Amino acid sequence: MHLFYSKKRFILVSAMILFILMMTLLVYTNEPVVEQRLYQIENQHYYEIMMRKLLLMLSPFFVILLTMDHDQQHLKPLFGYFGRIKITLYKLIFHIIVLLWLYLILFALYHILPFFLTRYYEIDTHSIYFFEHLFLDGIMILLYTFILIRDKHKGLSVIIPVFYIVLSFIEEDHPSLIIFYLFPVYSSYFYTLTLAYIYKICYICLGLIIILIQMLYEAI
Repeated sequence: MHLFYSKKRFILVSAMILFILMMTLLVYTNEPVVEQRLYQIENQHYYEIMMRKLLLMLSPFFVILLTMDHDQQHLKPLFGYFGRIKITLYKLIFHIIVLLWLYLILFALYHILPFFLTRYYEIDTHSIYFFEHLFLDGIMILLYTFILIRDKHKGLSVIIPVFYIVLSFIEEDHPSLIIFYLFPVYSSYFYTLTLAYIYKICYICLGLIIILIQMLYEAI
């Protein structure tokens, strides 16, 4: 599927290196070990807040880089052999697996860098809930991309992560159930609720149905 052609591969690798450098600058401290351990709670809390904001700002752009080329012309002839639904489902499954790899890498970096660069960091299981929501949000961004973006105007795909970031910051400053119902992006006010998971999964299922209906009636 030419997902990692040379230009995109260079952009992805460069973006990941930049992200690691930003993480390193954020986590690195020249405080003595005694002070790091004395203020362990404050240091860890600061790290988690800043890292989650950084991930909320950057991860949507990683998702777009991985999904913006989904509407590839060389796949269109396969519709006649295997059917639109089958090809579309394969594309979705493939991109979801790639997103899973991406978030596993981010999850590992989230814990490994501070573990080796500081003396205050302790692994917090609550980060699992954060990454679960981040992964579901990534799937929603993927679905928005499949629904709205076509090869002719894929440059407009940058609007989707910008929209996501703006909404996530609005939800952090002024949490609103109405906005969450319309666009269930990550919010620290709702992420621990079990119903938030269920609602996001239902939202994703609705997006899948829309994509399949769209593919049935879209001209090749």
